[in-house]
Amino acid sequence: MVSIEGSQTNLKCLLVAAKCLSSFFDTVFTKLPQQQIEDGFNKFFISHNLTEYDVSLSATWRIISNAAISHHEHLLEVKKSCQEQKAFRESFLKTQTDFDIDFEDHEADQETQLLSIEDAVLIIQKLERKYQAISRRNYVRFVRERAAELHGQKVEIDATQAAIRIQARTRGYFARKWVREMRERELNILNMTPESYIRKRCTERDRKQKASAVGEGERIQQVEEFPGDLETALELLKTDFFFATSELPDPSKITKLPTQTNPDTVYRDACFRGIVSPNPQTELSELISQREICKIEGRLFLFDLRTFLTLTICIPLSLATWHKPKDTKVGCRWLLMSGAPDSGKTTWARATARASHITHVHISKNVVNMGKRRIYTVIKKLAKIERRILISVDRIDVLRKDPKNKGYTHRQMLLRTFLSDISNIKSATIIGMTKLPLEDLDSYILDLFPLHTVLSNPNDATRYELAVDCLSRNLELDRLPKFPKRIFDIEKQTNKVSKGKTAKFVTNRWSAANNKTNLS
Repeated sequence: MVSIEGSQTNLKCLLVAAKCLSSFFDTVFTKLPQQQIEDGFNKFFISHNLTEYDVSLSATWRIISNAAISHHEHLLEVKKSCQEQKAFRESFLKTQTDFDIDFEDHEADQETQLLSIEDAVLIIQKLERKYQAISRRNYVRFVRERAAELHGQKVEIDATQAAIRIQARTRGYFARKWVREMRERELNILNMTPESYIRKRCTERDRKQKASAVGEGERIQQVEEFPGDLETALELLKTDFFFATSELPDPSKITKLPTQTNPDTVYRDACFRGIVSPNPQTELSELISQREICKIEGRLFLFDLRTFLTLTICIPLSLATWHKPKDTKVGCRWLLMSGAPDSGKTTWARATARASHITHVHISKNVVNMGKRRIYTVIKKLAKIERRILISVDRIDVLRKDPKNKGYTHRQMLLRTFLSDISNIKSATIIGMTKLPLEDLDSYILDLFPLHTVLSNPNDATRYELAVDCLSRNLELDRLPKFPKRIFDIEKQTNKVSKGKTAKFVTNRWSAANNKTNLS
């Protein structure tokens, strides 16, 4: 990490570097052969003694303009006050509303499923091994009880021999205790125990929070324009780098975003209706990422999910805050995420919105008690007011292919019309979410979303990192009663399970209540 002095020249160079990096990834890097990309990364990791978790790209808040950050903080305050008023109204009225964007309950059909022969054999083997283990335990317990009865018989022994046996057992107990404590201290110093690894994760998270808190006080004056190529930026860096930096700008002189007469009215309405997503508790850099299948305009490749979202979503949305208000060509491509339930689609969308300091609207099955047409109308009004807005639509699989029906249903027509209207608003970016394969969706939807990604179940290394992250968060909240002896045991217990279920299992299993939860 390199720290440079805050000035407009350095800021312009940072913006140019971020823009060129995003453009290089889109136009050059993704066109390379997949085997060449994987071999290059593997050679780099081996030569530098690193893993794929040690090398990642994250967007910084410095590439976002001060006007956008101030506007976003104002909206967060408005949302907080609306949530307090909404909670008071709900407690007073004691009403609960529900809204489902898809009236078909697909999860109910999946409650009863036929198992394959392989899965049935595995279940039978597991139960048989459990039965044999219980039988062996009962037999060993019987043998030990019988041995204890024989050993407990009173036999006369010499006082000297009794004292020698007592001393030997006492010295052996203290020696084993001393060796065990010494070994634990040594392993903690070498960071080779679960306790040291969990505490290290807490320390790293605390250090990042302190570093971000220190840098929040630095403000750089608004930049109207910045160079479009690296040559101009380097020439600017040579001529203006050693100039004296200006003092902090007056907050009253900061360029404000163009708004209407009463811009908070629509935003408050959206907050009261539960459309605006709550504040995410986890940052994008803290999420556990792994290589996923990504697709950009037909080019298919494997790449780290966090870096992919940073280069394709976060950086373009952040650079859009420096363009002039009259510039209407600024826009960001849409992303379509496919994955099983509890695979982390909503979590990634919220973390992306937090990293970009952007208003996030989430349409899920539980929003408000009103029709779809009213929801879409409020969102379109909010998208026209805000310069940047991120809309995530859950269960977009209502637009799946149905060979029996040639036409479209009413809810499909509403969603198609909504997406068509939002596509004309350049300030709006949509992240679609579905649990079906991308091939089962309508071709119209696939054409609207040039960016595709498929979220798979975590591998062994990802489950290990996810377990450590959940345990460290329980430790920060004083909810971890004891440290596990082996994290690999937790990793084995969550085999072939999605990220959401893995995190829920680890968090609840190793909590203060020590509740034993199932993975079903």
